[in-house]
Amino acid sequence: MIDAVKDSGGKVDLTEADKIVSGGRGMKGPEGFKVLEDLADAIGASVGASRSAVDAGWRPHHDQVGQTGKVVSPNLYIACGISGAIQHLAGMSTAKVIVAINKDPEAPIFQKADYGVVDDLFKVVLLDGGREEAGLESQIGIPSEDTEK
Repeated sequence: MIDAVKDSGGKVDLTEADKIVSGGRGMKGPEGFKVLEDLADAIGASVGASRSAVDAGWRPHHDQVGQTGKVVSPNLYIACGISGAIQHLAGMSTAKVIVAINKDPEAPIFQKADYGVVDDLFKVVLLDGGREEAGLESQIGIPSEDTEK
C-alpha cells in the first residue's frame, strides 16, 4: 500500500488527494474558506482554490488548482463558487466526479460538472446550525434565519 503525500500540516497534497473541495471568488473572502475546511475535514478531503482566490490572497499558492497551479485528478472534486475559467478547468477536468455549486446558472463550470447545484454555496455547504457556530453570517453577508422570515 502506498501512503499519500502529506504537507507539513498533515493534509494530503492536492495532487494525491482522493477528494478535493475547492473555492473561488464566490467564497467572498478568506473567512469563507473556513466553511470549505470544515466540509473537507468532514469528508476526508483536501482544500483547493481557484487562481482568483489565490491572487486575492485568500489561499496560499500551493492550494491553487489550474493551468498555473496544480493539475489534479481526484475521485471527487467539489467546486464551490468557482465560475469555471478555462485555466481552472484545465487543472481539474480529469476528476472522476465533479460537483459544482454556484449561484450563476450560466457559469461555465456547469458544462463540465457531473452534478450541479444552482444556489448560494453557503446555504448548500453549511450544515444545520453551522452558520452560527462558524460565526460567518456577519463576516460574509449570509442572511440570518431571523431575516429570512
